[in-house]
This record gives sequence, structure tokens and C-alpha cells, in this order.
Amino acid sequence: MDSQTLDYQRVIDEALRLLYSHHYRLMSRLLPRAVEQVQMSDEELLAELRASPLGQVLQRLAAVAQGKLSERRERILENIELVLQLLFWAPGAEDYSVPRSFWESELGRLLSQAKYRAYEPSELVSIGKAAQDLGVTRPTIYRWMDERKLEYVRDEHSGRTFIIRRDVEALRQQLQQSA
Repeated sequence: MDSQTLDYQRVIDEALRLLYSHHYRLMSRLLPRAVEQVQMSDEELLAELRASPLGQVLQRLAAVAQGKLSERRERILENIELVLQLLFWAPGAEDYSVPRSFWESELGRLLSQAKYRAYEPSELVSIGKAAQDLGVTRPTIYRWMDERKLEYVRDEHSGRTFIIRRDVEALRQQLQQSA
């Protein structure tokens, strides 16, 4: 299933339900009185979740991913970061890590395509070119991607992954200075 046939609304609804469930479970243990049992149908709850700030963020990201909306890169990246933090930043942790497998999920593919559309093609380099420019192997590039030393995007239409050119240039300067 490519991003053209991906049912973005279903993906968004699943993400909203997942985050709501997690939040509800956490709050019911942390402060039970604050979580009143509100009698709401699934449709009413879903309508409220879709109208929430997070629901609106996910709707905008889906529109960007589909090419229906153009937004400033900073806003797209901030919104993606918000979603990733909500999903993967555990309480008490100093940072978070996104499993590579997440990017193969439907929500990961939605976020990935939105991120890809935030950049111009001239701002991206292939993984092979990044490895060549940095004088390292492709597995090293993948490790740096996982460690967030190199920012990357994936085009869901072609299936190709690209590295942000400015990150390659900055890392190359760091490597030259430390050599």
C-alpha cells in the first residue's frame, strides 16, 4: 500500500485513540479523581479527539503528506517532533528514540511523507552520496541516522531515503576539525 492509497483519516484516528488510551491509563493511576468517567460514544470521543490540538496537527500533516497543503518547513518539523515525543518519550527519560520499524508503520509513513515534502530536492542527498562525502560506509550512515546525528527523510512514493545536505556538510566539517 503506497501513500496514495493510505487511508490517512483511519491512521490519524488510530493514533489519537492510542494516545488517548495511554493518557487516560496514566492519569487514572496518577490522579484518579481528575479522570471522570465521561459517558461518550466512540463517535463523540473521536470527534473530540479530531478537534483537539493534536488532532488538528495530524490533519495538517496528512494534508502536507498528500500535497494538499503547503506549510513552512519549521512548522512541519515542529509538528512531527511533537507527535514523536508524545509517542516515544517515556516519563523520566532524558531523551527519546524512534525505532526504525516505526517508519514502516502507517503513521510513520504519513509523518515521513510530510517531512519529505518540507524539503526541496536540492537540499537532499542519497545515502550512498552521504557515505561517499563523509568517507564512511553505508552502515555508518544508518547508525548516525538512528542516533539522530544525521537528519533524513523518506519519499514514500519512490521508497528512497535521503539525508539532509546541510547535515552532511556540518558533520563533514566536524570530522575534519577533529582529525
